[in-house]
Amino acid sequence: MEATDIWGEIERSESYLVCSMYEEAESLSSSILKRIFGNIDVLSDEASQGDHQFHDMLESAGMVLVQSLHGIDRTVEIVNELRDVFGEVAAIPVQVLLTGVCLQISNGSYLGVRDILEEFFRIWVYKDNHYILNDAGVSTKGFHAKNCLDIDEYMEVVELYTFGVLAKFSNDMGLAISWVEKAALPEERRQGILRRLHSLLSLKTASSFEENSKDSSYAVVNNKKSLGNEKNDEIDSFLKLSKQHEPWSLWSSHPLSLKVGNTQFSMSRGKVAVSLVGLIICYALKRKRAALIRIIRRQMESTRKAIVDFWKLAFSYQVNPLAAIQSIPSTTT
Repeated sequence: MEATDIWGEIERSESYLVCSMYEEAESLSSSILKRIFGNIDVLSDEASQGDHQFHDMLESAGMVLVQSLHGIDRTVEIVNELRDVFGEVAAIPVQVLLTGVCLQISNGSYLGVRDILEEFFRIWVYKDNHYILNDAGVSTKGFHAKNCLDIDEYMEVVELYTFGVLAKFSNDMGLAISWVEKAALPEERRQGILRRLHSLLSLKTASSFEENSKDSSYAVVNNKKSLGNEKNDEIDSFLKLSKQHEPWSLWSSHPLSLKVGNTQFSMSRGKVAVSLVGLIICYALKRKRAALIRIIRRQMESTRKAIVDFWKLAFSYQVNPLAAIQSIPSTTT
């Protein structure tokens, strides 16, 4: 199989993926990867001679595979499918592994995630500022995507494992911190991750303390409410008792009974009170009646006198009837 034929098949699978033909893309990309590993001897020789295009082929076909699995709702099978197609973890390109695991975690499935990442850490050894394959942990016949990794690629997997699996899924911040402290990492990178983990741990502790405080405050408030309800009940019962023993009042709503001979009259106390007030007002008006009449007469007399004086004054003014036709005498200078 020539490299040009493989690239043509990969481009066709990518076209299927772009056109949302996920089943065709998954089938073709899986077939391409299996054919590549079926020619392991030829490809291993070419890779050993410095031809790195086969790593690009594995990465391109692998990316189509994981995305098409996600497109056909088989996201939970991504990790197992990668193991099946690539044969061993060392053959999976790092970017394919990261993308597949992230897609599966985003779907809420951690099936096989922790195992495949821990196997990844076992087969890579830190040496001379980069990571190399541990020959004891990989197959000598296998075609490996890369024989060495730079620090940045390896640290991407480390962060995914510590923050995405240990800290989030396992919800064990202490385990994540312990793992980072023991892992073979560059010291500067180790301290950076530890600072972030300790910050998350502090936030988690503070949030849990706040929740506990809210719970205790809620309990105190409930206790106060129950005590307040008990006090209100006591006040209500006291008011009811005081109403039962309230003194006699004229404004009370209880009816007033009056018995004359064999006849009994019943009238509400409110009506009796209104009647009494009406009688008092009538008595007061009767006494003031004479005074009011005198005041009214005096005002009427004053008004009549003023009108008579006005008319007398009006008709007592004499007007000369010839004033309109007499000429004004001229003055001689």
